[in-house]
Amino acid sequence: MLNYLDWRGDISLTADPWNDVDSLIMASLCYIDLPHVTDSMLTLSEVAAMLPPFTPLKGAQGSFFGSSRALMAQCALSERFENILLHGYVNEVDQAKEIQFSAVMADLPDGSRYVAFRGTDSSLVGWREDFSMAFETVPAQTAAAAYLEQAARDGRKLTVGGHSKGGNLAVYAAAHVSEETQALIERVYSFDGPGQDDATVASEGYARIAGRIRSFIPQSSVVGLLLAHQEEYVVVHSNAAGLLQHDPFSWQVAGRRFLEVDQVDRASQVVDQTVHAWLKQITPEERRLFVNTLFDLLESGNASNVNGLLSDLPAILGASLRVSPSTVWTMAQMIGRLVKIGAGNVRGMIASQLPKLPDDRE
Repeated sequence: MLNYLDWRGDISLTADPWNDVDSLIMASLCYIDLPHVTDSMLTLSEVAAMLPPFTPLKGAQGSFFGSSRALMAQCALSERFENILLHGYVNEVDQAKEIQFSAVMADLPDGSRYVAFRGTDSSLVGWREDFSMAFETVPAQTAAAAYLEQAARDGRKLTVGGHSKGGNLAVYAAAHVSEETQALIERVYSFDGPGQDDATVASEGYARIAGRIRSFIPQSSVVGLLLAHQEEYVVVHSNAAGLLQHDPFSWQVAGRRFLEVDQVDRASQVVDQTVHAWLKQITPEERRLFVNTLFDLLESGNASNVNGLLSDLPAILGASLRVSPSTVWTMAQMIGRLVKIGAGNVRGMIASQLPKLPDDRE
């Protein structure tokens, strides 16, 4: 994306309309805290000038958030993005309500509006919500639908998008708003976002919006293949390895398009097959028990985000000793099923790659 702005940042949106890469840029900028545009409407360049100095974080997340800030600075200097109007920023992280939700609106020169939903941050409540999507509608999804309804009040044409969990929220919201709001939606973007629950995919609202969904995943996608996917997806070439391909700053761009490959790699297919087969074998109640037990343990210390879990390890281990034997047994059974399915799929993958021996009968 940074190279894209080097190449095309001087081309205005009037000269060359909004495209898929522009959408990923807005979905990535949504990870930055933007309190100045909660009640105000400011240009992107004005917002960038108001941001406090950035202190780089350590680890993979530090790299991603640092890149987002660099992206904002470069957007602010580009003719393409500098005058986009940002407003309506919300950011709610509440462990008691079990919600991590953030979004912002961007008004484009053609009079349309882009609604960007943030993906998962480093908070434990955000990660709990992600896991909980496997068995129930989570608060962030309900909030996303309400936010999209609000964004549609003045009748502008809408584009909706997000990366990771933000992609799931974009599709969920588009499928659950009123028909009047759906009529305003021109495109829905999911960038390596997990799919939807079966009820959403089977709903009339989803059927009405399905043809406008654009789903992009890297060739080693894991997150983007979770849950139910009905829409076709585009596979993007990433220069990162394995799970690190979830970082959109590793996605390769050629001109105004993503550099595409034919399909996800074999390891990604195995993970997809394994997780889907496992979820079919465990009930929603078992999924709920697994997620709640896991995150109750992780939240048993003082850490509120994943970066503090290591220091909380003694508290987590102590809390694990108080889990009932029946719960431990049930979780062990579920993990055992996952390992068994995965091992079988790995053996199948290896066998499919071995050269075939000649048939002795020939």
